[in-house]
Amino acid sequence: MKPQFVFIGPHKSGTTWIDNYLRSRDDVLLPALTKETFFFDKQYHKGMDWYESQFGDMSDNHRICVEVAPSLLDKPEAAQRLAQDLPDITVIATLRDPIERAIAHYFHHLKGGEPDNGFRYMAEKHPELISNGLYYRHLKMWVDLMGEDRVKILLYNDLNVDPMGYCKQICDILGLPFEPPSEDVLYARINEDGDPPFRFLAKLARRTAENLRFVGAHRIVNAIRTPTVRRMIYGAPPEAEKRTRLREEAQEFYDEFFQDFRHLDTEFGVDTSAWRG
Repeated sequence: MKPQFVFIGPHKSGTTWIDNYLRSRDDVLLPALTKETFFFDKQYHKGMDWYESQFGDMSDNHRICVEVAPSLLDKPEAAQRLAQDLPDITVIATLRDPIERAIAHYFHHLKGGEPDNGFRYMAEKHPELISNGLYYRHLKMWVDLMGEDRVKILLYNDLNVDPMGYCKQICDILGLPFEPPSEDVLYARINEDGDPPFRFLAKLARRTAENLRFVGAHRIVNAIRTPTVRRMIYGAPPEAEKRTRLREEAQEFYDEFFQDFRHLDTEFGVDTSAWRG
């Protein structure tokens, strides 16, 4: 089965929450064993038959087929492949304050065992901290490939302020009847930031999980990825003082973000006023 909708990210913008909500419904078909197949950017050599097999068969209950794939937003080659292979697809970007998104991405790399040497160090080692937040640049690429009507936008802040309204937006885009999220979905702390006490252990856990997924052992990863294990490996949420320090360090990149996102207001109708510092 081929999806009709793909959430293209970026990372750390609520896509796991969206995946969790859609999986709580019985009328949406998603990849069976993993959130993201990485087909169009990392697994393309496996072919379309492999990709379709990740979703299984549509049942009478399923209305649509969807993938939540936040690694795709900033990848031109993946965008070209997707537009070519799924010519009727609609893609949805989920935009977050680029400074806040970059900070969350910083903690994502800490959870992968990276040293805590400050925001500039991490941005130089992992340029996607900045490049993932250049939304206008990436969205323009998708629109040029697919047309405006097939590129939709959601705002992460709406999820925080009005999760019910956010779900209604998702359902409207997907053409689904509105179903409110259950309390388990609504209040789930998914992929929250962590500050690992032992970097080597976090790095080992991340690499092991990635290797297992690469060979298709998703069930093993899912079975051991309990909240208790995650907290033990990846640590408690970081202290407020650390977030404040990182936010101050990340402001160095604000102008680069601003020169990009200021175009979203006029060309995509996105209200970026809350991002303007």
